[in-house]
Amino acid sequence: MNPNRSTRLIQILTFLTLVTVAVVPLHGSAQIAITGISNTGSSSPDSTIPSLELFIEQVKTSSIEQITGLYVENLFSFPVIQQPSDQPANVSPNDDLVTQFSSASAFGSLGFLAHNNLAGIKFPEIKNGDLISVVFGDGHFTQYQVTQIRRLQAVRPTDPYSSFLDLSNNQILTVQDVFYQTYGVRDQLILQTCISSQGIDSWGRLFVIAVPYTSAIYGGAIQRIHSAVRKGVNSSVW
Repeated sequence: MNPNRSTRLIQILTFLTLVTVAVVPLHGSAQIAITGISNTGSSSPDSTIPSLELFIEQVKTSSIEQITGLYVENLFSFPVIQQPSDQPANVSPNDDLVTQFSSASAFGSLGFLAHNNLAGIKFPEIKNGDLISVVFGDGHFTQYQVTQIRRLQAVRPTDPYSSFLDLSNNQILTVQDVFYQTYGVRDQLILQTCISSQGIDSWGRLFVIAVPYTSAIYGGAIQRIHSAVRKGVNSSVW
């Protein structure tokens, strides 16, 4: 083989190797779950929304640290389940359950997944400024306020390692970019579902992003709910 051609071939193979490495996630958990496919068909969650204190009673367990529910006033009250330890892409097929994304925990964030024809059907109705209450098994809860809603088109809709087009600015993002901008930010809460478009259930991804919320205005009401839960009181008026 001609030496120049051989050198050129080596250069091409080296370049292709670098490109391949670049598109493989740098971290094993850097994938974006598919939340637009479900074997159960289309369904709608129960539209009956209890008060926060009643919902807390419904999802209480003996676990102090485990998250058991998500609540948005006048929108939804969903129990939360955990992913199997070896299935980071697992999403519940039940219409009224949200799945906690285990990979987010390694980065200090809270991630929650739901199919867009099941519990995730409610996620697009969330608005900036809304409060999301995160309920724990022992009955205590924390609140997050929505600060950002991101909509991305998946280049390969059914691939958890797909790159994305940010619909707000037409910027191309790798799966690593998206993962670390959402789940990779400590103390953020992220709700994820798929965007259905052009006849494709998983055409894009919706991310509802929230940050820890504190306010003296709501302090009294929150304290009353905590007190009622501790006493086992179910009141629908606050």
